[in-house]
Amino acid sequence: MLRTIHESATSRKSLILLPVLLLTLAGCASTPKIPVNEFDAADTAIKQAEEARVADYASAELRSAREKIASARALSEKAVQDKDEKAMTSARQMAEASRSDAELATAKAQQARAEKVDAEMKRNNDMLQQELQRNNGVTR
Repeated sequence: MLRTIHESATSRKSLILLPVLLLTLAGCASTPKIPVNEFDAADTAIKQAEEARVADYASAELRSAREKIASARALSEKAVQDKDEKAMTSARQMAEASRSDAELATAKAQQARAEKVDAEMKRNNDMLQQELQRNNGVTR
């Protein structure tokens, strides 16, 4: 009989401790890691794009980069609060897309500037050709 009372008390303790243990383990769920490197890379790319004055040539891409990094930051904050690893992965991907958009804006601006210089050089070359022909008495 004493054994039955002891077994019954142990069983009740187990029933009480089990939910406490489960709640404790749930509370210890790891907080997802904020993608700091991706955020820094996006910020750097956006800053470089701004310094390169890409807004004159690729404002849509630069605007997209800014919007994506802002969304990524907001999503990462929510992911930390909710301990949501999938949301943090999405935030990381948004930050990477932001960096890509900023780099695309910079590349488009560089291309536009190069095309502008190329066109100017062609005009100058044509003017020089015409001047040489005039000086030699030859017309085109």
